[in-house]
Amino acid sequence: MINLLSNLNHRDQDNLCKVLQCNKEELSRLFKQAEKLYSKKYSLYEIYMKVLQQGFNVREATLIGILCGSIIGYNFAEEDMENAIKDKLFNAFKNNNLYNNRK
Repeated sequence: MINLLSNLNHRDQDNLCKVLQCNKEELSRLFKQAEKLYSKKYSLYEIYMKVLQQGFNVREATLIGILCGSIIGYNFAEEDMENAIKDKLFNAFKNNNLYNNRK
């Protein structure tokens, strides 16, 4: 899984802290909470309900929603790339066997 907080520069972290009226430790906890909320076994609706049940204010919930979206998008892209690589390897192996069987 990606570490979203480390992808932010210090200026962005400071700006988020100002908007959310929190310190960097609290911001880090929000990022960790977003990673915990996302699970492949939960549907998008279930993740949404978990965000609402946590009792975050609107700004925090918005940030967590954006972070969960990033995590979900990253995981989908990662899975798609893995499947594409598997398909290419399978096709290469299959084509190699056909070539070897002709000899």
